Amino acid sequence: MPGDIQKEFLSVLIPDGESEHALNVIRCLGQLKNVRVFVLSNTFRPSIRYSRYCFQFINYENKKNDSSRLKAIYDTVKKVKPDVLLPVDIPTISLLAEDKGNLSGLTALVPLPFIGSFKIANDKGLLAEWLKKNQIPSPATLLLKKDNIDFDKALSSFSFPALLKPCRGSGGLGIEIFQNEKAFREYCKEQIFSEEFILQSFINGYDVDCSILCENGKILAYTIQKGFINGRGNFRRAAGLDFINDCKTYNLVRDVAEKFNWSGVAHIDLRYDLDTQQINLIEINPRYWGSLMGSFCSGVNFPHLQCLSALKNELVKSEAKEMRYIQGRSAIKSMAKNMFYGVKKQPEIETSFKFILKDPMPTISYFFNGMLKRKSKSN
Repeated sequence: MPGDIQKEFLSVLIPDGESEHALNVIRCLGQLKNVRVFVLSNTFRPSIRYSRYCFQFINYENKKNDSSRLKAIYDTVKKVKPDVLLPVDIPTISLLAEDKGNLSGLTALVPLPFIGSFKIANDKGLLAEWLKKNQIPSPATLLLKKDNIDFDKALSSFSFPALLKPCRGSGGLGIEIFQNEKAFREYCKEQIFSEEFILQSFINGYDVDCSILCENGKILAYTIQKGFINGRGNFRRAAGLDFINDCKTYNLVRDVAEKFNWSGVAHIDLRYDLDTQQINLIEINPRYWGSLMGSFCSGVNFPHLQCLSALKNELVKSEAKEMRYIQGRSAIKSMAKNMFYGVKKQPEIETSFKFILKDPMPTISYFFNGMLKRKSKSN
């Protein structure tokens, strides 16, 4: 099969079609003519089910436990016999990272991280300790938990403003900012923390992201992006991105990938400190990311490259070009401005709107389901 990948259909199974990131993954794969994508999901009507790029959709009962998920994956692999198994989000990546040895002989599994590295990357508290131990530039961080007896003492010398973040989570959800120690202590009096949080010094600067595909610590492909249109709400991902080349960012990420001996994809959040002129690593999301179609537009098809890597094929050389990408509602606003006000679209600007036009049913189903949910709540 590896030698004939360009002559035959490459079949791929996405085992977590319920993930919000699965649709972008299938849209990347769908741009290739020789790929057939099977989708397994524990929900009955995820948006990806209606994608024109979904060759076959398979649903299984959602029992919300790892054993039922694993059984469904194994049963589906045996049934459809995919060339590649491609998990896209944290629960399934974690599950298969622990169980990948048992899939040998059934199908090719994309590169995945060692489970120990994955658990560190996926927990902001553990990651902060790892970054400090490995002397990776990062903001000062305190772990907030009940048995942290040194917390009060450390807080008295902590640098504010600071951000309070849940140790697990993404998309800016649950993050609060405090301008001084007094405001933070007042907040703590009114809160009962049911999970671990970190307190992290706020860096005066701007955000930079780096998306990577690695195997055994070596970066196979990457894109670097910087926001120029803010997302909806504080700390949410940017709606407009500049895809750039930046040596400082790349060198830091390469160092982290090597020390983690990372395999698989990851989206790394960094922040450039205007005071020290230094790039700092903030967090790692060990899964696919929201701006994946922007990476595709810049010239890097991460899902396809990850599949080729699973099959031990020589990877297509993918160097990201510098460009602008606009996604979400901002993309629609940009298109409307071009249409109604005669603003000429610059050739280096891409938007997510064209992917929606080519594959509209997932977006239509998403809004239709949202309307039904709002109607049922109102009743």
